[in-house]
Amino acid sequence: MSVIRKLLIQGVRSFDPQNQDIIEFYAPLTIIVGQNGCGKTTIIECLKYITTGELPPNSKGGAFIHDPKLAGETEVKAQVKLRFNNIGQRSMTCVRSMLLSQKKAAVTQKTLEGALSFDSTATEDKVSISSRCADLDAMMPEQLGVSKAVLENVIFCHQEESNWPLSEASVLKKKFDEIFAATRYTKALESIKTIRKGQSVEIRVQRGELKHLEEKKTKSERVRKEYEKSTVAIHNFKVRIDGIQQKEDQVTAQIESLTERLQEYMSLYTVVQGLQMSLDEKISSYREMEANTRVLEVSDERLQTMSIENQRQI
Repeated sequence: MSVIRKLLIQGVRSFDPQNQDIIEFYAPLTIIVGQNGCGKTTIIECLKYITTGELPPNSKGGAFIHDPKLAGETEVKAQVKLRFNNIGQRSMTCVRSMLLSQKKAAVTQKTLEGALSFDSTATEDKVSISSRCADLDAMMPEQLGVSKAVLENVIFCHQEESNWPLSEASVLKKKFDEIFAATRYTKALESIKTIRKGQSVEIRVQRGELKHLEEKKTKSERVRKEYEKSTVAIHNFKVRIDGIQQKEDQVTAQIESLTERLQEYMSLYTVVQGLQMSLDEKISSYREMEANTRVLEVSDERLQTMSIENQRQI
């Protein structure tokens, strides 16, 4: 739980711009009493300003800052400083400054640089965050652990705005929506609806893609089965081809053997043909000689005698 410890006010409304007034807050309760116009309401206004950055109602034109005419100056610097413990019990200090300038009949109010400082737990050095690089209006409610709407309308509600619960229905609803963060809830619902709509579209797209993928899966399974069948068929064909190739090798060997035997047969046939022709010639010659030869029927002795006589004549 966050705790407000000290508040410094300088140059705001009836508070002297030359002096720094410090109000210390005690636990569990601090009661502020005083005469009318002494600055009781200003303390609440300063607390609201330092925590939310919002000026009190009817403070346009520099009414929140001490009047330069009363101070006898052309410029009045106002400062509000708050020391508090944040929700993590870290001691922090927030400073906001303003400047009011009086130029003839015109009055100009300017917001100066603010800062939020605290001790670093890592280096034990003083760390200061300037309003130029950070949004103090957003950081202060976060550090206090209270929403800006609760700070404005409940905790530091100005007395002139304290009758807002009696406002008309639309204004009252807006206030309650801000206090209970219903706007964030509504935005969250809208965001959820938008996300749901986007998710519904995505689901439809994914369903279509799923259907397409299922079709692809079915097709791939069918192709896989056909591939498996084709693989088995190819294997069977390879086995058959191997068997046919073996038979072809056997037939080829038989053909080569028959070819050799045929060549041998042809050679023998040629020899037989030659011998047959020679035999036929001899038979023809024999028959011719037989036809031209006269057979003499003589005895062997006579044949021998005739042979001797022929040799003698020669």
